[in-house]
Amino acid sequence: MTWETCITNVGPDKLAISGYMLEELVARKTLLETTHLLVNRELPSETVLEEMSVIAHKAVAIPAPAVAGGEEVSKTLSTYLLMDQDLAAYSEGRKECRVAFCLGRMVRYMARIYGNEAALDRTEEREFSSLIYLGMVGGKLDNKRARLLEAMVVACVDHGVTPPSAQATLIAASTRAAYEVCVAHGIGVITDVHGGAGTKAARFFGNCVEKAEDVGLEEALRQTIHEYSEAKKRIAGLGHRVHKNDPRRDVLWLMAKEAGVSGKHVEASKMITNIFREIKGKDLPINVDGVIGAIVADMGMDVTQAKAVFIMGRTAGLSAHYFEEVSVQPRMRRIVFADAVYKGKEDRPLP
Repeated sequence: MTWETCITNVGPDKLAISGYMLEELVARKTLLETTHLLVNRELPSETVLEEMSVIAHKAVAIPAPAVAGGEEVSKTLSTYLLMDQDLAAYSEGRKECRVAFCLGRMVRYMARIYGNEAALDRTEEREFSSLIYLGMVGGKLDNKRARLLEAMVVACVDHGVTPPSAQATLIAASTRAAYEVCVAHGIGVITDVHGGAGTKAARFFGNCVEKAEDVGLEEALRQTIHEYSEAKKRIAGLGHRVHKNDPRRDVLWLMAKEAGVSGKHVEASKMITNIFREIKGKDLPINVDGVIGAIVADMGMDVTQAKAVFIMGRTAGLSAHYFEEVSVQPRMRRIVFADAVYKGKEDRPLP
């Protein structure tokens, strides 16, 4: 028996959130605007967007709880969500306000993990994209890079109900666990297997760029692909279970160029598909994780932050799945994820 979801329409080379193509949202809309669309099926008014921004900023300003960090960023972030009494106590307002508060808390957690809390504490910037950048990257604010980083986050917001993180959140929501517990369940299963391809891709391209100092970038790619093949290692960031040409790829490449971040790692990401096909005889186009990994490397960020970007974006999508589950589905239902059918908004142009 099928069941309905109205959040994201997923198909070959297509991702549409309530009718709007995700690649267009990546290029033109902020994380908070996209969050409102995810949970309410429509973009926010200016008044509502300002309200969400104020709430997110207030959430960023609250100190993070005391949590022991670790190498696995998803485990650390899910622990923050479970230990955060300020987040647990926040139940005011509409659902988009709760998600805005959660996203603000995520920025504060990221700043604690990556040692950038001082950058947040001294800022007077009002754009939420600026806070995302300062929390994750720190240092001096670069507006173009901040917009690019936010675009990468938006590119990761959702991929329907079948990814493991969405499944974990939906199962928890079916038991009517608390909002932050359900989101933490989803984030907790974002590992090297699911959601970790960006970090692996960043390391792969980093190795290629290092070798390129001696043999040139194209030969470095060839050598590294051969090394992976001989070791029977999979190259992360290539291919996709749904898409042959990931719709988010080109827009991120363009935005990276506009932000002045299109360096050797991004160049390698543009070359790898053809070289891989020549060597292996297989057509595995680069996906959004590979592009994000390359951009993270060119921005000089810690490679683990490619996964952090994925988690930040997916927090908004997991929140949307939580609210949909608790509002329209019976408690503790038997969920067959393959039986989900999109019944949301039809395709429409982005205003």
